[in-house]
Amino acid sequence: MSKKTLSIMLVAGFVALALILLLLRESPREQPIQAELPQVTRSSPPVPITKNLLHRYDPSRDPKASPDAARNYYARREKMIREFHGDGQIDKPLARLKSGRGTESELITALGAVRRHETTEALPYIANLLTHSNEGVRYAAVALLCWFGDKRGFDFVMSKMEGPDSEQWWGIFEKDFASQNPTEYLPRIKALLTSKAGSRVDVYVAAQVLAQLGDADSARYLLPVIEREPHMSVDTILKLTNVRDPSVTALMQKLSKEGSTNDVKHAADVVLANQGDVTAQKRLLEVAKRVTGLPQPENADGTYKPGLRPKVIGEATPAWDGNAVFALEHGMEAVAPELAVPVLRDIAIHADNVRFSRTAIELLAKIGDEAARNALWEVARSVQAKQRTFEDTLFTTTGKALMLFGDPTSASLATTTFSGDKHGMEVSQFLAESRGWDGLFKLDLFY
Repeated sequence: MSKKTLSIMLVAGFVALALILLLLRESPREQPIQAELPQVTRSSPPVPITKNLLHRYDPSRDPKASPDAARNYYARREKMIREFHGDGQIDKPLARLKSGRGTESELITALGAVRRHETTEALPYIANLLTHSNEGVRYAAVALLCWFGDKRGFDFVMSKMEGPDSEQWWGIFEKDFASQNPTEYLPRIKALLTSKAGSRVDVYVAAQVLAQLGDADSARYLLPVIEREPHMSVDTILKLTNVRDPSVTALMQKLSKEGSTNDVKHAADVVLANQGDVTAQKRLLEVAKRVTGLPQPENADGTYKPGLRPKVIGEATPAWDGNAVFALEHGMEAVAPELAVPVLRDIAIHADNVRFSRTAIELLAKIGDEAARNALWEVARSVQAKQRTFEDTLFTTTGKALMLFGDPTSASLATTTFSGDKHGMEVSQFLAESRGWDGLFKLDLFY
């Protein structure tokens, strides 16, 4: 072999090796993202059953439907956020949590960003924070794991509730754990009623969680407390909304008539209304209607009008009727749609307070039947007329509500209310199809 031929072969070999090394050194962003999926329990939140055919929600695309649906959903979410808001929205919080270093504020802020963006790549790093030295970081981490429906969060909370320092975890247990409806843990929760019998508060907290999961065993622990101190029990009464037990019905009927305060009576009516009591539903409707007569407390520039700013949250002023607001925000979901839709439509169009109009729009979207959709069409046209000083603040809410529906009229009105915000419309459609109403109004997801 000549020296020239050997030289050519060596050069060709080096070039081939260089190409191979170049191909092997793809950047991480060019590789497919292998995001970890939440470690779900067998009874993790089920895919909601849509009660009407008008919503564009597709159960097969819900991330709770299957691992494939979850992978597709989370990858699409990340892609949309990166394209519109930049890589930093994902990468900076992820890097912070991966390192596990930073102040309490920095780590909790990063956890909040992961929730808004639904960044499942962060799940193993969140789990690592369960042993963090800072208590606030541990709380935020376990709350986020529960929010994702991740078994590691549920197991952590249960182990703490079964341990000697359970009082530190009552809030997480009642709110973040119970809100995900992890019914697989019912046996362990019921066991707390025995193992924690020496602590009346532990038993009470466990019974409240049982009530939120719809377990009738909760009634015998909660009803005596409610009867003894009804004026302090509004939140507990509401937790019984999903419990079907004759003793619950009997006490609610009594409180609805003889409650120590109006808020107790209205809370009892919410439970009864959810059981199909039409009389209770009509009482809630009449009270909720009062919000249309309350003035808007703020000027267009956000300053308060004279005499309408409350000194403390919830203080009664001419712009605030606590019982009417309670009936609207807690009671209307328990009212039959054929009764609720006309009232919600009037509140959405005529209420002088932006909070009440926005709530009514969201509830119409959640009902989602033909009457509710048609009412939203009227709301959209009314909002565009800008007859109230705050109409423009309702545009996005109305657009999101309309994106739940796939018909041409809803699409046309949504296009107008989104005012050219194509990204907002695209994300709204994506969330409406895969997450339904929750994705648009409940989960506080980042657009």
